[in-house]
Amino acid sequence: MFATTDICTLFAPIVRVLGYYDVFNYPLREEEIHLFLPVHGVSVYELRGTVAELVADGKLIKDRGYYYLPHQTGEIVDRRIAMEQEGRRMWRAALRVAAVMRFVPFVQGVFVSGQLCRYIADQHSDIDYFIVTAPGRLWIARTILVAIRRIFLLNSRKYFCTNYYVSSDNLRVRERNAYVVCEVASLKPLYNRGLFNRFMRENSWITEFYPNFSLERVEIRRTVEGGERLRGFLEHLLPRRLATKLDIRLMMMTRNFWRRKFPGIDPRAYDGALRTRRDESRAHPNDQAPKVLTMYRARLAQYGISDE
Repeated sequence: MFATTDICTLFAPIVRVLGYYDVFNYPLREEEIHLFLPVHGVSVYELRGTVAELVADGKLIKDRGYYYLPHQTGEIVDRRIAMEQEGRRMWRAALRVAAVMRFVPFVQGVFVSGQLCRYIADQHSDIDYFIVTAPGRLWIARTILVAIRRIFLLNSRKYFCTNYYVSSDNLRVRERNAYVVCEVASLKPLYNRGLFNRFMRENSWITEFYPNFSLERVEIRRTVEGGERLRGFLEHLLPRRLATKLDIRLMMMTRNFWRRKFPGIDPRAYDGALRTRRDESRAHPNDQAPKVLTMYRARLAQYGISDE
């Protein structure tokens, strides 16, 4: 990470920001570049002057208020604008799903990840949910949500892709790389904004990568709240001791099922792709992080910048 206010050194940090999103063919607005800029002490006004110079020199392209690297074309902006329109529709759908999820026993928070956390989507997009559960009850909540998807949605993941769960006593994300920090910083709340704010405080380490990042600067759209009374009633129908035994049993069943279903995953990568812990579940058998990071390094190398 950089620690300088010398404007002459900003080209590489700006390319780092635009290069990462270029992997997804996603141009950025000026304020977005500043939010994710890995440099201390650079104001929005200083950045504005620098990007204007870079555009004048042909090192960046500006189109309709969006910036991108010069190997791209204006189609990248057309795509983002179209995806923002579809994203508004998908966000409304995600809110409806979260409004149902909030009543599921032991579900305490519902956040959105993936494309929609940037408020964009296309016709091929799924809605990816990041679920926070009560401690020691993650696998019960997960099993109920999977059952809802399979029974009522015929196992369709279009609007109901729940592939990441943590319990509320395990909110701090431990991995540290360009992919993880961007995903954590981009999460948005759908249900329980208070818990989301707590999650972001627990992960304040992201400012080590993005010094300009703050929750106050992030656009948070409408969320759903409430549901605690009905959910609490349903939770109390299951005796505590039985719930603990059931949660452990469901975790072991899922772990064994995944090992049979995905036998070819490298054991060294297994925990990252298919994590089964009491306080965390991750179902990413086709983990995109290595591919994204490889493409990101290639983008940087294209502009003569190292990935360090």
